[in-house]
Amino acid sequence: MRIETKSSTNIILFIKISTIVVLMTFSGTSKVAFSQQSIVDDAAVTTQRSFQLESWYGAFESELVPAVALTSRLEAGAAFVFDSKDNFSFTGYSLEVKAVSADFEETGSAFGLFAGFGFDESSSFEELITYIPYSRVILNDSSALHLNLGLSLVDAGDDWEAGVIYGVRTDIALHERFTLLTEVFAENDTFGFQAGGRVGIVPGLLEMDIMYGRGFDSYAEFPGFTLGLAFTPDAVW
Repeated sequence: MRIETKSSTNIILFIKISTIVVLMTFSGTSKVAFSQQSIVDDAAVTTQRSFQLESWYGAFESELVPAVALTSRLEAGAAFVFDSKDNFSFTGYSLEVKAVSADFEETGSAFGLFAGFGFDESSSFEELITYIPYSRVILNDSSALHLNLGLSLVDAGDDWEAGVIYGVRTDIALHERFTLLTEVFAENDTFGFQAGGRVGIVPGLLEMDIMYGRGFDSYAEFPGFTLGLAFTPDAVW
């Protein structure tokens, strides 16, 4: 039997409240929203001497994702996950790190290396994900192409299950404040897609993604409709 301390309960409550506050601050009075971050990652890190805060509320799960750039090419962050279908209950968290070879928007392309370590609500290690993202600017430097290839290891009880993860994403700029997002992703031979748009509410500071995705098989409904907000201020120290 797991005994949850008062301090850990307060931490979980604080994270829940923080997620709700961020969403209410930037989402107006809407009572229903759906979100999930892009599944195919880019070879980029947040601004050095600053931080990034993403808040996602989705049909299946919701996340609060803070990150900070340790250097111009190295980022560390975390993701706190909640079950949207079970009264917003806390289901676990992950610790993440990503390094990139360059600023792909300046150089035209870049590689990266990502590693994420997932834990359940009782802090038991249950998942490892690592992949190499590749990003390249396209269409006269107005848009971007992203490729991912990596591995996942998941605790299946008696053993660990391994999977190959891969995908492709395009960010097509249609306007200074609107970008069309499309991605196809897979684990082994199970494929899915997600598409939607990114709105620059305050360009360079606050962006909103509205997406819909599901598996290619008729029974695979994840991730569904999603809404995400990213707060990315310039250098603050």
